[in-house]
Amino acid sequence: MKKTLMTLFGLTLLILTGCSGEESELEGKSLGLSSQDPTVSKEEAAAEEIKFSSNMMVFDFKSADEVTLTHNGNEYPGKYTLEDNDLTVEVEDGDSSLKIFFTDFEETPDEYYSYTLSGESAELDDSEGTSQLININNQLSSNMPYIFLEES
Repeated sequence: MKKTLMTLFGLTLLILTGCSGEESELEGKSLGLSSQDPTVSKEEAAAEEIKFSSNMMVFDFKSADEVTLTHNGNEYPGKYTLEDNDLTVEVEDGDSSLKIFFTDFEETPDEYYSYTLSGESAELDDSEGTSQLININNQLSSNMPYIFLEES
């Protein structure tokens, strides 16, 4: 009887652990990436009212690890991880891939944008030299402060 109860308990625990998927604070959000001019004061930025626009890079965080990057009407599926304050996004375009590393990822109480982050680096793997990911890679700058605007 004790052995049967332990087996049943173990199976229940295994099922519950397997069903509880890990969630991300980004899951279900659509965020537009914009550079943040460090020379502009917070008061000036607040007076300017930063707006979400269709010509910015948009990251659609579909699940706890899936993301789609949209840029100039093109969609690039991929994966992401958010560990502590480090956000890593890797998207693909056919045989090409782009891995983007962001640091200092923080939620903000600012009414105009949801998150601040810094562009750390990007790694482009495009052996054919034909991917549109080259344009995205060229627009990203290392050590550049960025903001994520939430689409409303």
